[in-house]
Amino acid sequence: MQEKKNDNHDCRRQTTLLRKCGCGKYHLHYKYVMLTFPQQTLFNIMKECYEWETMRSSSPEIFHDKSLKLMVGVVELTISPEDFVEFNAAIQQGASEALKIVELIGNPSRQEGKK
Repeated sequence: MQEKKNDNHDCRRQTTLLRKCGCGKYHLHYKYVMLTFPQQTLFNIMKECYEWETMRSSSPEIFHDKSLKLMVGVVELTISPEDFVEFNAAIQQGASEALKIVELIGNPSRQEGKK
C-alpha cells in the first residue's frame, strides 16, 4: 500500500466565493456564511480590505496574526489572517468586474494588434 503524501497547503479548500446574482445583488460565501448585499456594500468592503492590507504591510509585526473584522449590516464577519489573501482577491475581482475595469482600459491583446 502506498503512503499518501500530506501536503495541506496544496489541498486547501476555497473559503471565499463572490458572485453577482441576476437580482443585481452580490452573494458572498465565506466559510459557512452567505451574505447578500448591493454593489455599494461591495465597494465598502473593498475599501476596508485595502485599508487592512495597508496596515498589514506597514506594521506586519502587529497585524500579521490579527483577523479582519467587517460589519456588513447586522453581521460581523471575522476574516482570519490565513484566509485574508483569498478573501481580498475575491472582493477585488468582484469590484473590478462591477466597475468594468477591463472595458475601461480595453483589452491589451486587442490593442497590440492595432499598432
